[in-house]
Amino acid sequence: MTELNRIIIIGNSGSGKSWLGKVLSQRRKIPLFHMDEIRWDKSGYEIRRLASDINKDLDAIKKQDQWILEGVFGKMADLCLPFATLLIWLDLPWEECKKNLLSRGPQFENHLNPEEKEKALTKLIEWASEHESREDANSWSFFNTLYSDFKNKKVCLRSRADVIHFLNAVYREDKAS
Repeated sequence: MTELNRIIIIGNSGSGKSWLGKVLSQRRKIPLFHMDEIRWDKSGYEIRRLASDINKDLDAIKKQDQWILEGVFGKMADLCLPFATLLIWLDLPWEECKKNLLSRGPQFENHLNPEEKEKALTKLIEWASEHESREDANSWSFFNTLYSDFKNKKVCLRSRADVIHFLNAVYREDKAS
């Protein structure tokens, strides 16, 4: 399935981007890149890396034959879209995203103590709850524009059942080839 060579997965926090990226990466043996790890300094979400360093990392990814890039940062996705062969938008209801955030806790913040993790989770839930009302590059509106304008293969998944159906289709195609 050639359209599974360079994949971008976007969606609200808690929508399952990291999980879907991991499943596809393992299944297809394609490197997975998390926008959070590219954007934020290793010391945590409070320190953003320099734009030049972020762009350097994205340029290195774009040059590869195969990759999966997942995350909530629309500008990063937009920079890589001209090189992508498949765009997946996880457009799940907020309540589903919130439930996932509460069950998993904050990701990529292993350096925080439990109290700091709780504060980070509260802040993340507050931010993610505004996904549909925000007007920035990490909003529903921006994702909708990215999705609408994308000319290659794209899929919008609006429920867990849609995600499972999509993965089953990928597995069937893998078996057939």
